[in-house]
Amino acid sequence: MRGAFALATVMMLGGACAQTAQSPAVPEQAPVVSATPVVQGPDIVHLQGVRDVRFGAKRADLEHRLDKARTGCSTQVTGMPQGNLVFAADDRLVMMWFDAPLRTPEGVHTGSTVQEARAAYPKAQVLTAPAGSHRFDGLLVTEGDRGYLFLHDGTTVQKAVAGYGEYLTRLFNTGFGAC
Repeated sequence: MRGAFALATVMMLGGACAQTAQSPAVPEQAPVVSATPVVQGPDIVHLQGVRDVRFGAKRADLEHRLDKARTGCSTQVTGMPQGNLVFAADDRLVMMWFDAPLRTPEGVHTGSTVQEARAAYPKAQVLTAPAGSHRFDGLLVTEGDRGYLFLHDGTTVQKAVAGYGEYLTRLFNTGFGAC
């Protein structure tokens, strides 16, 4: 029962996270160097972004790539329905919720086991949802100012989010972003 409530809560947040209320400072696009070999491909979500969509980019610069047929506050890239973009109040892209087949260079995606995620990211910070809440536990992976957040039910990654570490931490702690 807890998993069903948690999934419903996270899905509402994920689908409704198109814009945040307050915006921590977002640094300009800084290069991120990874010790892990970079896997290339159209379905790979890097710490810089996915395909030609980069974290830190302004909404206006991505306008030609956004799916205008979709209504509501969820913003997606045309041809990539597995990714929901989250823009800060200053219109900078700060996070992206992503579902399989989108995955990290290490192969982690929604549906991966927690064991696979921990093996791919042994230094991930373990995040525990508050007792009695209907929220998922998480694994937070950060490298520089960017990272991944994997929300899980103890067995399987239910939601995957990439972006600025400050926003990922804020998402886990407060669930910000519902519009």
